[in-house]
Amino acid sequence: MRVLMAAPSSPARLHNLAPLAWALRTAGHDVKIAGRPSFTEEILRTSCVAVELENGTEEALAESAALAEFAELWRPQVVVSDALAPAGTAAARAVGAVAVRVLGALDEPDSDDTADVTLDTVPPSLRTGETAVRAVRHVPYFGPVVVPNWLRRKARRSRVLLSLTDEALFGPLFDAVAGADFELVCSARVPEGVTLPANARLVDCVPPAALLPTCAAVIHDGDAALALAAAAHGLPQLSLAESAITERIAAAGAGKAGSSEAARTLTADEELGRAAKALREEIAALPAPRTVVDELIR
Repeated sequence: MRVLMAAPSSPARLHNLAPLAWALRTAGHDVKIAGRPSFTEEILRTSCVAVELENGTEEALAESAALAEFAELWRPQVVVSDALAPAGTAAARAVGAVAVRVLGALDEPDSDDTADVTLDTVPPSLRTGETAVRAVRHVPYFGPVVVPNWLRRKARRSRVLLSLTDEALFGPLFDAVAGADFELVCSARVPEGVTLPANARLVDCVPPAALLPTCAAVIHDGDAALALAAAAHGLPQLSLAESAITERIAAAGAGKAGSSEAARTLTADEELGRAAKALREEIAALPAPRTVVDELIR
């Protein structure tokens, strides 16, 4: 079976599609992922075949004549698209293929969705209302990584991953965790003039795929992909910026949002830990991408 995927120019959204692409490929299907020319190198990093579409600078793939033209030429039986690539559904309709839409952490189920099948990688407990979508297990993926040498040694105490893009958040966060009974791991890109606490470890690279399995908690500033990955690993988390997914994780009791002061007790909060593990078990119990492959074949 031929499967064409349509990916917007967003690594996080491409990474959300990758586990399904791998499941289809290992089941013996021919998979190609279409995207902007400037994004094809990122597609190739998933080990999938890339199809270059017309030039364009926007992230979304709302309209694409080139996608429809390639579909007419290649004649896929299934077209899978991200929520920001509705051109995929249009291309599927043009060639009579099954249209599949994949929702990620930042997407909401849409009652006007015209896809034949909608797969949701967000667990049902983090959604609101009844929706006609097919829940599928979230498989965290952040691209190819190398396990750094320092991570091959067992940590002396609990480890917390810190991932911040807003430089203004470092100072208050470091003040809050100074003296806390855990090791805070963050990249070396810390603003000048910020006092580093003794329990912080600065490293050149912080690959979540390698680091999360060794962590006791995660602190971030609203990164939706990291928030959902932390949930899949059963890790309590603190988000210093609000988003729909982080608010729902907090409402489920598996995370906190807002103040840096909450960081100090993040690993010691037993109730938070139990809720995070319950969320992990819910995600693990959902169908893996490989189990939904047969549903896409008609």
